[in-house]
Amino acid sequence: MQTRSAKRFGKDVLDRGRNTIGEGRRKMGWQVSEAIARAVKEAVDSGAAQSQNALVEEALLNHLKQLRRQELYAAYERAAADPAFMEEMRATEDAFASSVADGLGTGA
Repeated sequence: MQTRSAKRFGKDVLDRGRNTIGEGRRKMGWQVSEAIARAVKEAVDSGAAQSQNALVEEALLNHLKQLRRQELYAAYERAAADPAFMEEMRATEDAFASSVADGLGTGA
């Protein structure tokens, strides 16, 4: 399975969460295995979701969120490995150190 950067996929949906009220529906032509189709039907029949469509939409949204989270963590790792970025972070932290101390108060 080919993996691409998650930040390009589903960003508009992820930014607004499940708020798709008023948004039209689109019938998709995807296929799943018989076992997955049975599992989805069983989950809906047991009350795990309102409908098969709702269950599949929720599963896809969760997967898109996971892909986006993985991309974000990868960006954190790249930043942490960048000496120039880390030096800038340390300089920024040092510049604000007195402001943080001001907020702590001394009780006097």
